[in-house]
Amino acid sequence: MRLRSTFFNNYQILKTSWVVLLFNFIGFLMFAELQQGQDVIRSLGFQSNGNIYNSRHTIMLCILMIYWGWQNFRSARIITHFKTFHFSEFYKPYAIRTLVLVPRIFSSFPFLIISYATYKANEGFVPLIFLYLTLALWLFIFLIYRRKIMVYLMAKNFPFRFLWDYIPVKNDGYPVAFIIYKQRWWIIQRFIILALTFALVLAFPISFSRFTGVCGIVILALSSWMMFFTLLSLFEHRYKTPFIFLFFFSFFLFSFFNNNHEIRTLKKEEPDKRMYLDTYINHWLLKKNQYEDTVKVCLVACEGGGIRAAYWSNEVLSELNLKVPNFNDHVLAYSSVSGGTLGTVCYNLANQCSFNPVEARNITRNFLKNDFLSPVMGYAMFPDALQRFLPFPVANFDRAAILEKTWENSWEGACLDKPLLLKKGYLENQFTGRNDQGPLLFFNATQIETGKRVLVSPVKFGENQFYETTDLLNIINKDIPLSTAVLLSARFPYVTPAGLIVDKNNKKWGHVGDGGYYENLGISTLLEVYTRLRTISDLKQIPIKVTFIFIRNTKDFSNAEPLGGLYEIMAPIEAYLNVWYKGGGYNFNMMKNISLKKDDKILNFALPRFENDIIPLGWSLSRQATDYIDSQVEHVVEVELKKKH
Repeated sequence: MRLRSTFFNNYQILKTSWVVLLFNFIGFLMFAELQQGQDVIRSLGFQSNGNIYNSRHTIMLCILMIYWGWQNFRSARIITHFKTFHFSEFYKPYAIRTLVLVPRIFSSFPFLIISYATYKANEGFVPLIFLYLTLALWLFIFLIYRRKIMVYLMAKNFPFRFLWDYIPVKNDGYPVAFIIYKQRWWIIQRFIILALTFALVLAFPISFSRFTGVCGIVILALSSWMMFFTLLSLFEHRYKTPFIFLFFFSFFLFSFFNNNHEIRTLKKEEPDKRMYLDTYINHWLLKKNQYEDTVKVCLVACEGGGIRAAYWSNEVLSELNLKVPNFNDHVLAYSSVSGGTLGTVCYNLANQCSFNPVEARNITRNFLKNDFLSPVMGYAMFPDALQRFLPFPVANFDRAAILEKTWENSWEGACLDKPLLLKKGYLENQFTGRNDQGPLLFFNATQIETGKRVLVSPVKFGENQFYETTDLLNIINKDIPLSTAVLLSARFPYVTPAGLIVDKNNKKWGHVGDGGYYENLGISTLLEVYTRLRTISDLKQIPIKVTFIFIRNTKDFSNAEPLGGLYEIMAPIEAYLNVWYKGGGYNFNMMKNISLKKDDKILNFALPRFENDIIPLGWSLSRQATDYIDSQVEHVVEVELKKKH
């Protein structure tokens, strides 16, 4: 009987404190289940390990875990104070003690979540876990004796009277007006902290977020929004108004006219002076044929995959530049998707900054090892989160634009000789084919409304040359910052939103999302370039030898275990994600079976992946992840180059 009563009483309290449980569950998913969270967690520590952020971010995490635990406790206490509990009548004093104990247990949740995430990320116990659990114990002890501590301090004339807001726990609910009065200082402090955090993220989106770190930003957001919904619940009871319902209704209603994700464009408008694809290929072949009887042509496709794809693509290209004589001179076109686009651009920009391939590689490594994640997360969880509940768009709240500016800022620090290359227009940069010799960089994206391919292209192309494909620059008739062009290809779900496109007539044309929605390797674009290349070389009677280079980084899901629980919910999600990942593989296998010319060949540079490896899709890589990629690239490139195709 007593055990049944205990379960019932705890259920009553847990049901009432759903806000606390919800935001802690979200935290568990972000830190312990997502690969990006795991990669960030395992990078923490007090030994630098080559990363200047580690010690600072670990200290910030410890401080903010205490803050999160304290907010868990206070949120639960606020909620339980204005609720009346109909506990089981058996051993009622025990039920009241449970009401006291459960909020204190809630205070330990953040430490338990981070400890488990740390254990999982490091595949075993590390000393940091002991530190986290020790902090949890001290906070729990403080919560037990906090009243006596405050009484003692006040007796010693310490100026803490404004913090004295103790309300005894009881079964019956207190009048809400009484709770608000007693907790007024606490409520004011929460609003001040929320407003201050918002202001810091808005005023210093890159420096503040990087100082705090990804874990710190996420914890600040979780605890802030948890307290916000706690206060909404409190004021609901005070004013008998469904604030939480109205809050989410405004989210739905305002979404029809508060889209703040219009892409950035350059103000200068000029007639479209780009060459046509056929004209460019013709000029390129004629120039190369002056020095080579049989022109060697490389066509490169870089698979999507966030920062993992960016880092691996750059490493493979840099290694090829070291091992293949005159590699850059033979590349006619790059077709890239998502993070592969960032890697391709970085590689080409670095070659403008330095003719020394080793120095160029170091420039891109230094750039890609930056923390791109915390600024976009800070904006996503504060300014852009607020935007969802405003009836009008605020362009400065766009988290996508912050990611672009983070890239621009990081490039300025990585390449001191040419710091503004990512800020310049896509067509302004010299590698986009304007000198008739450099490579063509095609960035693949997807129109959300139609599912058709969208290309950011340095050349114009005829309607029948690319199947169901839109030339973005022709639609807007403007150049766009290079960083914006890169992100158009890399707007993968939820982290970065689809970009709103306004056409040359100032009308909404549609939204552009990640190129991986259409096809995650960019082979489709490359095949169509190959078709035009072969047609023109035959027409001009210029012999060519084509090498297809595919740079891939995703896992092979062919041997996955059958679905377990929640199969009806998870089946569509798993199927979509796996087909998305394998989309490039389907086209790659198709390439093997098409009728390539006799001397043409395919090189496939795939990052070795394992079942439980942690190399995330997001916008931040740990030292462990980059070290692993660095250790694999030389061997992978050597083995593939030695193969007879």
